[in-house]
Amino acid sequence: MPARLGWQGWVSPALALTAWLLLPAAAGHAQSIGEQLAACKTEGAVVEARISACTRVVEGAKDDEEIRIEAHLQRGVLYEQAGNKEAAISDYSEIIKLDPTNAIAYFNRGNVYDQLGEHDLSIADYTEAIKLDPADPDAFNNRGQAYDNKGEYDLAIADYTESIRLAKDNPRAFFNRGLALAIKGEHQRAVADFSQAIKLEPGDAEAYVNRGAAYEELGNEAAARADYRKALEIAPDHEEAKEALARLGTN
Repeated sequence: MPARLGWQGWVSPALALTAWLLLPAAAGHAQSIGEQLAACKTEGAVVEARISACTRVVEGAKDDEEIRIEAHLQRGVLYEQAGNKEAAISDYSEIIKLDPTNAIAYFNRGNVYDQLGEHDLSIADYTEAIKLDPADPDAFNNRGQAYDNKGEYDLAIADYTESIRLAKDNPRAFFNRGLALAIKGEHQRAVADFSQAIKLEPGDAEAYVNRGAAYEELGNEAAARADYRKALEIAPDHEEAKEALARLGTN
């Protein structure tokens, strides 16, 4: 039996609001908050400077919950990027206190809990996000990943399937469902999902490696070699693909 290759699911990242709020320009205080919010949201700026700007908005807009929510959300995403997961959770939790119907805050907090290995908490948050926004394919995909991390593969497959129903052109859920099916020993179905992921994202070396592993389990070494070689064309330093080809030989 070949070594299991590449069993790392594909999780959708945190979301940040992008809409600009209309701020009253007449008042100097409001204009200052508006400038700080713009700095908080400036893509490409130094993360620490953006976090500081977001903090000034949070502290200065105490009478405007909508602006504070936006600043907390932006700051939470920035804290995630900086690796400060506890601070990110604190920001997302504050949003939920201010607005319990904010699906993005539940989704983002679920992502952080999953990164911390708190899979039950992440599932609870993704479930709440789904209740609030049942048409979000990413929430189903990420909850599926959390179920995967707990070894609950049937629940994971059900979530990936719903994510696919909602967004048939997104390779993430196909790839993740293929992983879960392969773990369950359903390699032919896994091949079909990895093939669809490749069709949607032809430059994904991981999809080729995992389809190669599924082919190997099915005894189709020629197809497995072809996939491992393709993976190396895309990512020449891919260690798992190199190891797999060395194991199978070059016939």
